[in-house]
Amino acid sequence: MDRPHLAPVARPRLALRGRRTVRAATPLTLLTGLALALAACETVPPPPAAPPAAAGLADGPAKPFGTGKGWTVTVHTPPGGKPFCVAERGRPGEAPDGAPAGTPPGTPRLAFRAGAAESGFILSGFTPSDSGATVKPGERYDLVASLDQGARLTLSARGLPDGSLYVAVPTKSYLDEFEALARGRRVGFRSTGLGELGTALLSGTSWAINASDECRILHADS
Repeated sequence: MDRPHLAPVARPRLALRGRRTVRAATPLTLLTGLALALAACETVPPPPAAPPAAAGLADGPAKPFGTGKGWTVTVHTPPGGKPFCVAERGRPGEAPDGAPAGTPPGTPRLAFRAGAAESGFILSGFTPSDSGATVKPGERYDLVASLDQGARLTLSARGLPDGSLYVAVPTKSYLDEFEALARGRRVGFRSTGLGELGTALLSGTSWAINASDECRILHADS
């Protein structure tokens, strides 16, 4: 007697195929989620801070020290700092620039500053000859001073916020460094970055430099 033929049993391959799909997709899903989570946790760096504004010269209340040769010397005492002395053209009550009568407009002005460790002069009131050139606070400028007697000084100046230039030297060499300014009658200034700055008058500068140094000895060094 023949045995009946049984139809082959269909195996649920679709279920297995579905499980394989889930297993294969799981690591990718985890990695994607992890990447998204890490991206969400990343902190955006803040923009770089703006550089601090260039500081000007320390200043403070002033009191008179002396006058002579068309110049006035005052003692300044910055809060929490050491006193220093300033010699400027003019006498109390005169115009701020203190320029002698007949001085052409735009003529540079000098003011001498004497302190315990550092001394120098401030050059202001000039108009650079180079088109569009302006003094940038904190920037360094070469400064060539050509005197009427033939002397030539090569100096380094720093730009101040008010557009002036400050030339500083160690106080111990203050008188020697600026001896030519004390002996001359006028001086022309030029800077590579600014051009011609004009010619300053030097009448009375010998008295101003020496008086500011005497003031320093009595007040800044005490």
